[in-house]
Amino acid sequence: MNSQQVTAIALRLISIWLLIQLVLNLPSLVLVFSSIEQYQQQEIPQGAYVGIIAAFLLIGFVAVFLINKAATSVLARAKTDSEKSLSKDSQKVLFQLVGLYFVVDAIVYLPRSLGFIPNTADISVSSLLWAVGLAFQLAVGLWLVTNSSFWLKLFQKLRGRA
Repeated sequence: MNSQQVTAIALRLISIWLLIQLVLNLPSLVLVFSSIEQYQQQEIPQGAYVGIIAAFLLIGFVAVFLINKAATSVLARAKTDSEKSLSKDSQKVLFQLVGLYFVVDAIVYLPRSLGFIPNTADISVSSLLWAVGLAFQLAVGLWLVTNSSFWLKLFQKLRGRA
């Protein structure tokens, strides 16, 4: 099994995980709506509920679809490549894959971490740090996805190969 096939399998697993998290986080989204209603002491229109939940599901399904398309693309490229070792391009893809995991994980938990805002007047440090940590994770993940060559050069230097 070469690196492209491993990457394709990992991408498929991430897309399945995202789909599961998408379904599991729907109830917490509804709870956030009820918290906002209690805080504002007025009802949110049903159209807003449906619209926000539909947008949440649409973005999630589009992300799952794009990740699956990326896995298919990687598998198609693996059939044409006969290289068995990890090239620089493969290592960049692995860094991007890790970044994609960080981004998806942060996006899944970030709305839940901000659920304390409408409920309390005083903000606890742990709740705030959880949200800040997820924002940092999101930033690092985006950096890994967009600038994987920097990370490749850094790890090459740390390994003493550059």
